[in-house]
Amino acid sequence: MDVDALPLPSGTTAYLCGPLPFMHGIRAGLIRRGLPAERVHHEVFGPGMLDRG
Repeated sequence: MDVDALPLPSGTTAYLCGPLPFMHGIRAGLIRRGLPAERVHHEVFGPGMLDRG
């Protein structure tokens, strides 16, 4: 995903859901573009997460 191609209108709040490597990259890109960290929300999921006991 090209974070630099995403429109970020004033007041944007981002909600990320996915594997950690994806979210690390997207979050860093959004913050680099000026979106405040407190407006980037996340939920982690990925292969095998339901198998953890």
